[in-house]
Amino acid sequence: MASIDEVISSIDANTQAVSEIGAQIESSKQQAEEVLTALQQLGIEAAGHALSAAKDQLEECLTQNAALAQKLEQARGAAEASKHA
Repeated sequence: MASIDEVISSIDANTQAVSEIGAQIESSKQQAEEVLTALQQLGIEAAGHALSAAKDQLEECLTQNAALAQKLEQARGAAEASKHA
């Protein structure tokens, strides 16, 4: 059976993974913004609209990622509290 400290360590690992994927998503969003700017400068509208939609979805991913990080922090707090209950 896992101990409370093992649960906390697992939550910490999950939090780290969420942070790392958040950085990767942010990088993808920045790349999309750079390409979108280039497409707009070239007047390529159809591809620009599609890429703009992709950028919007990446922004939504970042929002969801932040919410997940917050929930993990709450879970960690609850696990810590269980040590003192």
